[in-house]
Amino acid sequence: MLAEVKKAFGGVQALRGASFACRRGEVHALIGENGAGKSTLVKVLAGAIRADAGELSLFGEPLRVRSPLDAQRVGIVTVFQELSLIPDLSVAGNLFYGIEPRVRAGRIDRRALRRAAGAALEELGVEGVGANLNVRELSLAHRQTLEIAKALVRRPRVLVLDEPTSALLPEQVEWLFAKVRAFAADGGIAVFISHRLEEIENLSDRVTVFREGVDVGSGRIDEMPEERLVELMLGRRVERLYPPAPEHSAPGEVVCRVSGLSSPPRLRDVSLEIRSGEIVGIGGLQGQGQLPLFLALFGARRSSGEVVVKGRKLRLRRPIDALRAGVALIPEDRATEGLCLSLGIRDNISLGSLRAVSGGGIVNPRKERALIRRMAARLRITMRHPLQEASSLSGGNQQKVLLARVLAQEPSVLLMYDATRGVDVGTKTEIYQLMRDQCAQGVGILFYSTDVAELSNIADRVIVLHDGLVRAHLEGSELTEHRIVAAAVGGLREDVA
Repeated sequence: MLAEVKKAFGGVQALRGASFACRRGEVHALIGENGAGKSTLVKVLAGAIRADAGELSLFGEPLRVRSPLDAQRVGIVTVFQELSLIPDLSVAGNLFYGIEPRVRAGRIDRRALRRAAGAALEELGVEGVGANLNVRELSLAHRQTLEIAKALVRRPRVLVLDEPTSALLPEQVEWLFAKVRAFAADGGIAVFISHRLEEIENLSDRVTVFREGVDVGSGRIDEMPEERLVELMLGRRVERLYPPAPEHSAPGEVVCRVSGLSSPPRLRDVSLEIRSGEIVGIGGLQGQGQLPLFLALFGARRSSGEVVVKGRKLRLRRPIDALRAGVALIPEDRATEGLCLSLGIRDNISLGSLRAVSGGGIVNPRKERALIRRMAARLRITMRHPLQEASSLSGGNQQKVLLARVLAQEPSVLLMYDATRGVDVGTKTEIYQLMRDQCAQGVGILFYSTDVAELSNIADRVIVLHDGLVRAHLEGSELTEHRIVAAAVGGLREDVA
């Protein structure tokens, strides 16, 4: 499909003669570290950018795709990692955007649009999303589902899915996999990109690995064990994905005590403690009160109860109250809640430390440059220049920029909400080590993850929420993936954990 594709951005060669071939009727996975060239290849295929060199063909016919409209006309539809929905438009309007039913005068036929959207959502089995709802009212998971449905209603011949599961609930992932399998069985080509290797193994027929802008391996998924995939992605063997906790280390004093925290309707009477040098995991199925817990602790959601940080009772009415007390948050969605994507790396990092790099209300360039150099080296951020826009970075490097800004504030309590979502294996390992390093410096971490393996391997203790309540408190030999899952689905109660 794509042969010897090259693409450079300034002095950076994103694709260096990469090739990628799919077969009709298969699900073909494309994997690699952030920055390996996957997203660039997808944008070339989707017509969002033009390659500097290379060939593109579809079903044996050469193609010249110069725009996303060209790609859609030949049947290539892409679900990008960053959502393309219009927040203030209805579900129906987004679903059929650009292909709306119209009356003779050219105006949109609103009644026919709502009727078509309702029928499409029913046919696709999309639950919890009404045609008349405003997209801004939807959760991130439902917005991601709508984005996928929007692609499917266009009846593509090639369906490209770039990190489609990163925001989905488990039942929505099952829905997506069923749709993708049916699409391929009907003769379509599905290109699936994910950093979750278990998803690659469960869904894909074949896999191609990218590293540093070229394809470095391809084959049937049943012939490519996980160890081999990771080795191809990184160019080296990874002996240990999860860094071990330091031996003979014990948590210090309590840095955060939460008592009876409630935030209706999803969070009810939650109590917990976070100690210095400790990672406390938060588990449970999505939507069980985890997000309200983190937002309440960061002062971004109204709540009742008591929050004490380093011996001082807080009145958390807004985020600045939490920040002044030494509580920092890595939010759920870096693109819309964490970063200013149109600003440069420098501004995104220094934004949270303006007092430290300023004098008399004016930013001191020397202090700011020193801060950026220190944090970029500490987090190994790959960039062309500190003024490079954050939007041009890979997902993993965007997450590192967000972490750099938060860690530059030197928090006492670090709230990390699904901080490894949508990043590659190598970056995940770096984030895990960063968490260990923060603990060694006395920081207390509250860590929510949709990945049960992460919780069982990284956290010192795990508190599982179910229906807004603490269902189980697991530590020591009780801290296993099986018991986390059992508690998450309501099969394990705190008093028997």
